[in-house]
Amino acid sequence: MALDKFYGSPDKLKEFIDLCHQNDIAIILDVVLNHAFGRNPMVRMWMDDPDGDGWGGPAADSPYFNQFPTHSFNVGNDFNHQQPLVQEYTRRVIKQWVEEFNIDGFRWDLTKGFTQNCGNGTFDGNFNCTNQYQQDRIDVLRTYADYSWSLDETHYVIFEHLGNDNEEQQWANYRLNETTSKGIMMWGKMTDQYNQLTMGFNSDNNINRMGHQSRGFNAPRLMGYPESHDEERLMYKNVTFGNQSNGSHNVRNLNTALSRMSALGAVSLTIPGPKMIWHFGALGMDNSIFTCPNGTVDDDGCKLDTKPQPQWTENWLANSNRKQVYDDWARLIELKVNEPVFEGNYAITSGNLTPRIDIFDTSLPGSEIQNVIVLANFDVVSQTINTNFPVGGTWYDLMDESGNTTFTGSTVNIPAGQFRIFGNQPSTLSNDTFVVNESFSIYPNPVNTSFKTNKAFKNLQIFDITGKLVKSFNGDFTKNDSYDISDLRPSLYLIKIENNNGQTLTSKILKL
Repeated sequence: MALDKFYGSPDKLKEFIDLCHQNDIAIILDVVLNHAFGRNPMVRMWMDDPDGDGWGGPAADSPYFNQFPTHSFNVGNDFNHQQPLVQEYTRRVIKQWVEEFNIDGFRWDLTKGFTQNCGNGTFDGNFNCTNQYQQDRIDVLRTYADYSWSLDETHYVIFEHLGNDNEEQQWANYRLNETTSKGIMMWGKMTDQYNQLTMGFNSDNNINRMGHQSRGFNAPRLMGYPESHDEERLMYKNVTFGNQSNGSHNVRNLNTALSRMSALGAVSLTIPGPKMIWHFGALGMDNSIFTCPNGTVDDDGCKLDTKPQPQWTENWLANSNRKQVYDDWARLIELKVNEPVFEGNYAITSGNLTPRIDIFDTSLPGSEIQNVIVLANFDVVSQTINTNFPVGGTWYDLMDESGNTTFTGSTVNIPAGQFRIFGNQPSTLSNDTFVVNESFSIYPNPVNTSFKTNKAFKNLQIFDITGKLVKSFNGDFTKNDSYDISDLRPSLYLIKIENNNGQTLTSKILKL
């Protein structure tokens, strides 16, 4: 229940959560209730400490921990979730974060470890038992989800299980038919398959399991992702191991690798159901997860070290190659969130370098988009691809916000690493939405004394990293105006501007 110091004081975290809620942003907390380490007071109160130095493992009479892990993925000391005290402790943790902090959901770490059936101190190197269907963890994890929903019926419950479909179905399909539909979202790792595509290799690149239907889920409760904190960065592998057979499209070239990341978003984000973007993936983060603070890479260490943050120091939003990925993903997400067809059905055709996604809902009015097709070319040479439009007539390029780019051909030529997304109607999304469609940049950035922006607005606010308002400018400002911040101490700041319609844009600035 203790807050990590990186998040500030409890009151400051509450302020942050309230501000996020005011901006329609939900907060999901990553909770680790599978294991604990030697400094945990519940370990130390029932501890086997033969040398009396204050450190040891759980004692045989511990009401919280197993002496030996009962699953094959253990780190630290293994909680026994069949013990009444552990279940009560877990409920108290849930209640604390839901009621005291208004947290909107939990991502439960390592839920495979919530079984008591797979260990007696001997490590099962084949993971056979731990990976099999275990009724005891199904039952206890359901009770924890039920308790969360009893406090907040819209609470997000996400399990990092990465297990067999027959067990994950028990949670994904749970309580779906209630007035407030439930169902537990399952963590869906697809890193290897998507990375094969972005690197340009024609093997092991079937992405069908990014969709919930392939796993037997009755609703889109799969939290699919190409990247996470546990996997190597796609861009790092692109530039280190990518296909370089075509010299004019060498994936190991940084800008070439970046140019392929928009297509990654097209064949992942558009698939119905929740998806995750990990830590500046939308700007092509290419630092290895094993990057050390000094910028070197150590595969045997540094995974948990604080990383360099080049996205700020190098002003990646001003880099046209990285910004293109950001803008394309933003457009794809805007379509996904606002066009009803993306709540419909879908089919994924993959297993080669030209995957295709069909998304459709023929129950929608004929004036709306009923059919979408996503075509991508992850080869290192151009490909002519059959469109196989499911209905005739004019099709529209949904990446063109004007709705003026149309297509009727039976084939389309797609350059290496690019994609196309077509709809049978133009998108109805407004193309003048200040927040989504217009980029906001600050220059110079980093800044010593003063800066300018590329937008006209009526007020500008500057917040420090704790969320405190430290400076504001009010008036009818143009792109020619400059803003003096010489009185602010060197740090990272959030800049928020508002126009006459009450629409806002935000960006960050580094004060030197």
